[in-house]
Amino acid sequence: MSQSLQAQNLVDTERYPLDQLTSEAGLLFTKECRQQYLDKGLCILPGFIRAEALDQLAKEVNQFSHQAFFCKSTHNAYLTDDDDSYQEGGVERQQEHTFVGSVPYDRIGADTRLRSLYLWDPLKEFIRIVLGKQTLHHFADPLGACSVNVFVEGGEHGWHFDESEFTVTLMLQAPEEGGAFEYVPLIRGSADEKQIVQNVLNGERDGVHELPFTVGTLLIFGGRQTIHRVTRVSGQQPRLVPVLCYSEQPEMKNSASVRKLFWGRTGEESVGTSTSL
Repeated sequence: MSQSLQAQNLVDTERYPLDQLTSEAGLLFTKECRQQYLDKGLCILPGFIRAEALDQLAKEVNQFSHQAFFCKSTHNAYLTDDDDSYQEGGVERQQEHTFVGSVPYDRIGADTRLRSLYLWDPLKEFIRIVLGKQTLHHFADPLGACSVNVFVEGGEHGWHFDESEFTVTLMLQAPEEGGAFEYVPLIRGSADEKQIVQNVLNGERDGVHELPFTVGTLLIFGGRQTIHRVTRVSGQQPRLVPVLCYSEQPEMKNSASVRKLFWGRTGEESVGTSTSL
């Protein structure tokens, strides 16, 4: 089976016509998704993966999830380094905790369903339209092009704004407990941004939304404008979330230092292993 056909068989194209984006139904679908992203800072597609394909995809990812590299760190909500200019007790001084693993792209086999989905051009074109971009390319990073976030017992991702404009994730496997995705939408740059952030960090729940973790859901998320977190996970079953990365410019990669931070290596030592896009 060709890689393209394998990807198409994963997606519920009757509900989400990614294979017919220029048809009347396809144009209406993408228009609605684009508007949802503009209004809410995200586009969520529950049941994106066909029910009959979901178990196979999850089983496949579980087979290499043990290859995740784990990071444990503290950070502020803006992911910036501490600075003497920050006000004592201000939001930039408050630290959040993150403990998460990530399986790099070069550990995801060339013949896997996940890789075929990532490389499927209709998906990339759909994401481009939702984001309102002129062009969109598969990320050229040998480790970060498509990865899998793995949250095991005690795993969490503290409140933060993303450094990247957007992320594309697939909710693949829920944990036994915890692992909720919570967010306060589109507050970056608002007049009361710092007060809202302070309230959130203090545990106040006004304005906090929770995104249901429904397996098989695709999420396009504008994380630079929206503060968000993943609550602490418990139980033996890991929370698995593939992350599909794209860029507006061709041949874009993470720096070697970023790769070292998130995967414990730079990827240069993977010469001889298939990492091509």
